[in-house]
Amino acid sequence: MNKDTDKLSVIIPVYNGEATIKRCLESILHQTYKDFEVILVDDGSTDKSPAFCEEYAHKDHRVRAIHIENSGPFQARKAGVTIAKGEILTFADADDWLKEDAFETVMRIFRKYHPDILAYTYVYGEGKVEKHFYEERLYCGTEIRDEIVPGMMYDSALGGRRLNPSLCCKWIKKELFTKVTESVKDRITLGEDALVTYPAVCMAERIFLCNKACYHYTSNNDSCTHTYPLERITEVKAFQDNLMRLFDEMGMLVQMRYQIENYVRSFFAMMMKSWYGIELSPAIYDFPYNVIPKGAMVFVYGAGIVGKSYINSLKLTDYAQIAGWADKNYKELKAYNQVAIIPPERIKEKVFDLLLIAVWDKKAACDIKRNLIYMGIPESKIILVKPKRII
Repeated sequence: MNKDTDKLSVIIPVYNGEATIKRCLESILHQTYKDFEVILVDDGSTDKSPAFCEEYAHKDHRVRAIHIENSGPFQARKAGVTIAKGEILTFADADDWLKEDAFETVMRIFRKYHPDILAYTYVYGEGKVEKHFYEERLYCGTEIRDEIVPGMMYDSALGGRRLNPSLCCKWIKKELFTKVTESVKDRITLGEDALVTYPAVCMAERIFLCNKACYHYTSNNDSCTHTYPLERITEVKAFQDNLMRLFDEMGMLVQMRYQIENYVRSFFAMMMKSWYGIELSPAIYDFPYNVIPKGAMVFVYGAGIVGKSYINSLKLTDYAQIAGWADKNYKELKAYNQVAIIPPERIKEKVFDLLLIAVWDKKAACDIKRNLIYMGIPESKIILVKPKRII
């Protein structure tokens, strides 16, 4: 691979990002790997972002700035790609930042495997790492179609996506990005990453999935991803229509329809949570009747989606009695379906036959079990089984 074909272009849409863009840009310009260009796309900002973009374009020869009318992140990225000189694209959001050796780490993998898409991961919150639910390796041809595509947007057993769509954690060949996006003319502000990543995966012949976390994602509750005025419903429709059209053109709509429907449902779940404080999730988990005797006094640990599913089942069926419910986030949750949620340290006050751990993550569930035993709960009373997703 020569320097013409491994040239990297970094596209950064900027909309009113004057408070954060400096940290983002400095983290990129001070990478240990130096051979790249940065394209700042001022997406109709009304603050000092346009001047800031021009300042950096004059200060560093690797930076270029363009200014467009406000069009949303999807079209802003397309505008940047139009003038990109690199054959490899990656993206960043103006409020995020990268580890200083991110590009060096990823380029080393890219030059070894020459994939059409290279996906890595990110750090968010207080040191949490987003990971792909796939083995870290190169996937080629039918392996992509057989192992990645099923469940990439939505996996019934997982109750969610297996592949994070974030373009900020992808290196993608320019030719592939253009092929996916050239026919999308709508303003897309919800699902703009998914609208590129998932069709591109289906078109790619070589994909490398890497679980190294090279990117730092900043959650911004005021961003377009976290705010939901009523008109955003029409933006969900634009996302769905374009995604279904792209998969239809590939002859994959029948195969992908179920995943698309559940992915779109996740947007409405976020909206319902934002508007009404109501959890609306397709992830319903079957109560483990096979390991809980009828009529038993059952204490439930975990008040997430799995725990709520178990409590709902017990309330609806009267199969067993609810002896109590605990979660470490009891102060925030307080109660659900008329059942109070107490702190874990109060479990010993309760009388129960069995304690059911209602947590999806296996490692977290095992940690909870160890802590319960340490607290003095007999191991014979603790039930830990993998939650089973039902439709």
